[in-house]
Amino acid sequence: MQQSVPQHPGATQGSGPLSRLERAVLTAMLKGDGDAFAALRAQLARATVASRTHSGVGFVTRIAVPHDAPALGEAASPGLRPVIAAHPRLVERAEFLLQLRGGRLAVLEAYCYAGGWPADEDEFQVVA
Repeated sequence: MQQSVPQHPGATQGSGPLSRLERAVLTAMLKGDGDAFAALRAQLARATVASRTHSGVGFVTRIAVPHDAPALGEAASPGLRPVIAAHPRLVERAEFLLQLRGGRLAVLEAYCYAGGWPADEDEFQVVA
């Protein structure tokens, strides 16, 4: 079941599973060939949420990856690109960015350009 999104900025949720939206966005973001993408997908399979903070126009999710999951080498550069998603209540699409730290999934940031973040994340559709 999808977690509801708090309606007020600054609300923080503790650890738990990735939401359906987070998992869909990360899966789209990590499509690619090569060892770097394979390692990141292996991390995603075991990833959980360390914390999620809502801003009113999106959220920042800090991702926890077990220490025994494969990490990228320092020279690896998978060329991650933002993911775009549409929602019927947004006049413009939302954008998602991923940060890596120490060769591991670290932070997923989501934001919309106009309006507030929709409470019903189940209506998001990844488009690019």
